[in-house]
Amino acid sequence: MRSKTLLIWSSLIIFTLLLSACGANTNTSSPNTAPADNASSQPADEVTPMVEVSDQDASGGSVTIQKVVAADPGWIVIHTESSGAPGPIVGYAQVNAGENDNVTVEIDTGAATERLFAMLHLDAGTMGTYEFPGDDVPVKNGDAIVMTPFMVTLPQASITPAVTVSDQETSGQVTIAEVDAADPGWIVIHTDTDGAPGPIIGYAPVQQGENKDVVVDIDLEAATEKLFAMLHLDAGTMGTYEFPGDDVPVKNGDAVVMTPFMITKPEMSMDSSEGATTVKIQDSKFMEKEITVKVGTTVTWVMEGNFPHTVTADDGSFDSGQMRNGETFSFTFNEVGVFPYYCSNHGAAGGQGMSGTITVTE
Repeated sequence: MRSKTLLIWSSLIIFTLLLSACGANTNTSSPNTAPADNASSQPADEVTPMVEVSDQDASGGSVTIQKVVAADPGWIVIHTESSGAPGPIVGYAQVNAGENDNVTVEIDTGAATERLFAMLHLDAGTMGTYEFPGDDVPVKNGDAIVMTPFMVTLPQASITPAVTVSDQETSGQVTIAEVDAADPGWIVIHTDTDGAPGPIIGYAPVQQGENKDVVVDIDLEAATEKLFAMLHLDAGTMGTYEFPGDDVPVKNGDAVVMTPFMITKPEMSMDSSEGATTVKIQDSKFMEKEITVKVGTTVTWVMEGNFPHTVTADDGSFDSGQMRNGETFSFTFNEVGVFPYYCSNHGAAGGQGMSGTITVTE
């Protein structure tokens, strides 16, 4: 009896173990046992192409595009502006799929415009070879081309400094027809001293580049018949004329950039009834060239120039001899008539060169 009971328990244990084994085999068919490498095959997020760029100085020959996001390998292409739209290309550089930071693009600054377009193109033809016009067409986001306009500072074109001026009549101003300056500076009016630039009688600022019809106020009394329009730098305190000092004359090679020109002053007619009048002598001109006085008037010539002059009548009726700065010569006209005179150093009888006329009336 005992043996029979043991046999029954043994059979139950075996059955239970078999049933458990069958249950484990059923669990192996669960869907949670998919291969792990399937996770990496999930599709990546879609890339939205874009170009980010700011205004910058391109005078060094390149521009930097701060960020380019591309769905595929491509090109960042720099287009010029033509009538407000992208025009000819002045440079390009490769970009990779994904985000590209601080992409440097060398450009043709000679052909560049102040406004440029940074445009994303495909690399759809021969990989690594830019082909546009061709397969490497602009990338679009929807219907819009992926591009961003920006402004650049370009290098100044090479400027040959020059001064153009014509002979002119003046009553206190001269006009310089054109001043070409490589840098900001001054157009300076120098008097004539023995055929070379002398003291300064006026100046005006000029900007870098071409300056048209520059008007300069001058000290008319100190002006000589021949003047020099000379280009100076503005090298010290900007906007303050400093010469002698930092604002030295500009040179083109070894030559100072200047142009001489002649001026004429309005003829001055003086009618004196006070019994005396004065004529100033400044450098190579009698400032009151033609005067009218009454009989008995004493005319006094006052030397204010740097070089000796004479007051010599054409008919020899008066002659001052050599006069220097600060000296005077006087002559009283007691007869009606016309009395031409000249400087024997710089003129001649008959109104040649430095000369003048006294007209005496009753």
